Amino acid sequence: MMKYKTRKNEERFISLFSERKPFSEHLMKWEDNFLPDKYDQNFFEYCGQPTKEEFAKAVQYQKEQGAGFIKLEGDDPLSDRFGLEESVTITMLLRSGETNWTVNPAVTFRTPSIKELEELEVKHFSSLYGEDFTRRNIRRLYEKLKYHGAYLDGTLVGACYSFCSDGLTCIDGLIVDEAYRKKYVATSLIAYVKDSYPDTILFLHADDDDTPKEMYTKMGFETVDKLYEYLCTDISILCQK
Repeated sequence: MMKYKTRKNEERFISLFSERKPFSEHLMKWEDNFLPDKYDQNFFEYCGQPTKEEFAKAVQYQKEQGAGFIKLEGDDPLSDRFGLEESVTITMLLRSGETNWTVNPAVTFRTPSIKELEELEVKHFSSLYGEDFTRRNIRRLYEKLKYHGAYLDGTLVGACYSFCSDGLTCIDGLIVDEAYRKKYVATSLIAYVKDSYPDTILFLHADDDDTPKEMYTKMGFETVDKLYEYLCTDISILCQK
């Protein structure tokens, strides 16, 4: 039941940015015309194993749209990955009563400005995604979501955003400046968001093979769902096959 509720929350979230439409027997297409180069808002949702013909059609569609990538998402692992790289995102739900966390009393909180968020995100992600995309992504998200900033001595050192619906609050996009890690900024920020929405159930996302998952587990979050993701960032490789 809780898995269903978190999925409905996440579907409402992605619907803020993407339109869902049928594509083929086993594929649905989520598409964001305002930020067409963002993987998480432009992907194919699969139900069952797509055929090679369906995948070839999806690749051709992406190519015609001028996209340099293709991403598939689904509830179960694919038996044929079509040469795509697999990753798993887990949904972690906070168990009731689990709030005995170590926080940093020097951290203060407020809604960060777009400029502050851009500086933080560009510093950490521009080498991976490019500065132009990083700035456009922040501006697009900032229009739709509630951002929370953690400050030390007046400097933004951590941030995340939240989305609420049906009594659930999802935390995502959590980032802490490398120079301020191991100072309980992340736990302080999560505690702040929880206190900001006291009458909702809290959940978040984590990479199944990344270390933040261990921190969330110690805080009392438990895995309630998994999403399988398959990505290729250079579609020209697939087009050659």
